Amino acid sequence: MNISGIVVHASPDKVDRVRVQLEKILGVEVHAASAEGKMVVTIEKPSDRETADIFEEIGRIPGILSTAMVYHHFEPDAEAAA
Repeated sequence: MNISGIVVHASPDKVDRVRVQLEKILGVEVHAASAEGKMVVTIEKPSDRETADIFEEIGRIPGILSTAMVYHHFEPDAEAAA
């Protein structure tokens, strides 16, 4: 499992709309959002490719000014290792 932390900067007047769009994406969670448009978001996906695809999808949401990955961690699947 890939767990990534990203900072999303949205237009302040579109924060609520962007948050709704982010929360519709499977594996994406919004942990905090400021009135200025800064959001703390995580992506949890099984593969690097899926994580990258979601990161790119997030960047294309109308109202988002920028995205930055600030953390990435890989957890091996315990069932696959057994």
